Amino acid sequence: MLRRLGALVLTALFVSACSMHEEPVLYRADYPQYESADALFDRANLVVEARIVGEPRYLQEVAEPDPTTTDPKLNPNAGAPAKLTGDEPEPPATVITVYTAQVLQVYKGEAKVGQSVEVKELGGVFGGVTYKEENTTALQRDSGYVLFLETYPDSPAALLNPVQGKYPLDGAKNPSPLPENTIKLTRADLEKLS
Repeated sequence: MLRRLGALVLTALFVSACSMHEEPVLYRADYPQYESADALFDRANLVVEARIVGEPRYLQEVAEPDPTTTDPKLNPNAGAPAKLTGDEPEPPATVITVYTAQVLQVYKGEAKVGQSVEVKELGGVFGGVTYKEENTTALQRDSGYVLFLETYPDSPAALLNPVQGKYPLDGAKNPSPLPENTIKLTRADLEKLS
């Protein structure tokens, strides 16, 4: 499931080592970057305008790399010496939030207006601990978005990129980029692309 988040590299930083977990565990992921709305649209297999509804659900996945893999991209521990002591901290779990997005308009892909699509993002609250992805804004309940998604037959859809893959709708229901996103997008762009 983690590979389906679109992250090329994922590391977790423990901001707080205290057992109270008052501070979040931060994830840092490296996603593909897109140069234009055309590139986002071409790469996505589902582009929809949707509203986030209902309560999200949280999943925990403990992803252990295959110790026999020698490719450092697939196994970050490749070539590292075996554990010398038992004092190394356990790697943090991967926590994923799954949202329900009610489709309002379809620009590309296999979906129908009124249908619900599950969309996952890295981070969430699990076991009383908050897990957050650095420098991103999570999807918000009861908010509208234009979403650029990659879909899978056996897993919730994933944003192509947590900054470039979602455009919150403003008060006039126009897509607006997140502050970190330099790609502007209008309804006219979406109509032309679709």
